[in-house]
This record gives sequence, structure tokens and C-alpha cells, in this order.
Amino acid sequence: MRILVLGGTNFIGRHIAETLADSADVTILNRGTQNVPRGGVTRLTADRTDPDSIAQVLTHGFDAVVDVSGTEPEHITTTAPLLRALGVSRYTFISSGSVYNSRTTQAPFAETSTITGDPVWGEYGRAKVECERLLRDCGFEELTVLRPPYVYGPGNSEPREQFLWSRLLRGKPIFVPGDGSTTIQFCHVSYLAEVVSAACRGLLEPDVYNVGDDSGISFDGYIANLARAAGVPVSGVLHVLDPAIPAREYFPFRNYSMVLQTSKIAAAAHMVAEIPLETRLATTFDWFREHTPLAYDPTPRERELSDQFDVTHS
Repeated sequence: MRILVLGGTNFIGRHIAETLADSADVTILNRGTQNVPRGGVTRLTADRTDPDSIAQVLTHGFDAVVDVSGTEPEHITTTAPLLRALGVSRYTFISSGSVYNSRTTQAPFAETSTITGDPVWGEYGRAKVECERLLRDCGFEELTVLRPPYVYGPGNSEPREQFLWSRLLRGKPIFVPGDGSTTIQFCHVSYLAEVVSAACRGLLEPDVYNVGDDSGISFDGYIANLARAAGVPVSGVLHVLDPAIPAREYFPFRNYSMVLQTSKIAAAAHMVAEIPLETRLATTFDWFREHTPLAYDPTPRERELSDQFDVTHS
């Protein structure tokens, strides 16, 4: 198979490209600012905000396209219609759980829920909603939309699990929004790549799927899992009850519940169940411990909260 990956060099795109390259001829299209994920992968260099550069490099079709880098409507309008005109019929789009609105829809969110984008994500969620709409209008015969919650795993470029591990390993305080009961959900990057591979090979019925663990976990429960993965005790968890203090200034997640119904993808043909979070975190920790310093660098808000809670970062 000839597969085009739009993106392909950042965290999620790199894992997807590497997985697909095990059994297909993979081409990636991006701005060329990072190395290709592995040998044998071809790169096309173009900017998705520049229609001329896209038209210059996209001169033939592919058996399947995977869109990882489509985060703005213009990314779709400059690229998808051209690919459709070149004969592409199988298109997989990596969307996001941020398309659901927790203020109007009760979690866990189902694929059939109305999508308007959650205000907590600002323009990002609304843009993903519009990207999905534009792709439906392009007329791809086999359009698959995947909506993961928080994606994690080796090489994660978002400071989430590593942010918390850096504090747990040193016994430093972890400030948690609210009472710690806010529930979030995860999707391991390898599992997402496996779902993408199934879609590209025609083993997954074209449709919209939430992709991730089968349930959510509280902030406090997540931290306990991280501690077990690292083999250290949980210590110094302090709950910040003031909702006026933005959670992202001291914690790696927004203080709102993101939990999706994932029974549809779990029941799909040829799909195996996601490996439990605790097991995946153990191997993820091993990767970060080997490849990164897991440096501890408290944020200004953490230092401020330390004074309020009478703790020290020394």
C-alpha cells in the first residue's frame, strides 16, 4: 500500500508513521523541520497553510491518507479537496475528544453526541469540529474520524505524565485542582496507531470512533498510578480548591472531565482491547527514565502555592 501521512514527525504522527511503515510504503508531508521517523519513509515538504506549496508536491494519489496535522480549517481546504481530486477515497482524520461540549452534553460522550467544541479548549475544539465538517463535505468514500482523549506514551511532547513524574521522584508537592475527583481518560499512542493501521487497511468500517481506555480515572487515581509505575510512594498531593486559579498554571491538565464512550471501537472487527493504563504507564516511565532527565522545574504558580500551603521547593 501507498499511504500518505499528513504530519508524521511529532509525537502522534511519528508513532503512526512508524507503525504503518512496517507493512506499507509511507510518505509523510510536513514543513520539514524535524527528521523523518525512520529509514524508508519518504518526505514531501510543504506548508498546509500555503496552497501553492501543497499543489506542487501532491501530484498523484495514494491508497490511503492519514491526517494528523489538521488542526485548522485551512489545513483541510488546502489539502483534502486536492487529494480527493487525485482519486483518494480512504481518509483517516485524527480529531479530538475536545469536540464534545461538557457544558451541554453529559459524559461519557458518545460518537452521536452533538459536537460544538468544549469552551475550556478555546478555539482548538471548535476548529476540530469545523475540520470534521469540511472533510465530510469533500466526499471521501471511506472517511474515518478518530477522537481520542488525552494521548500518552513514549516520546510524548506534551508535559503531562513526565511533569508529574518529575515531582513524584523527588518527593515534591503536587498541586491538584479541586478535590482530586475530576475524571479524565487516556489513549496510548501505540493503540491509536494500531487503530489507524486497521482503518488504512480497510479492516475498520469507515465511521466516527472514540479511541481510548474503556473508562476514566480521577486526578488522584492517575497520580497513584504514576507513582506505582515509578516505584515511589505518593506524597505531597495538595488540593487547590480555588477555581479562580487556572489549573494549567500548576497542573498538566485542565480541570474538567473528559471521558468518552469507547465501546464502539472495542466492538469493531479486527480490533484488540486497549492494554490497561497501569501497564502502559510502566513502560512509558521506563522510556522517559532512559531518554529524558525528567527535570523538576516548578512553575511560578507552584511557587506561589507553596507559600500558601507552607511547603518548600528546595
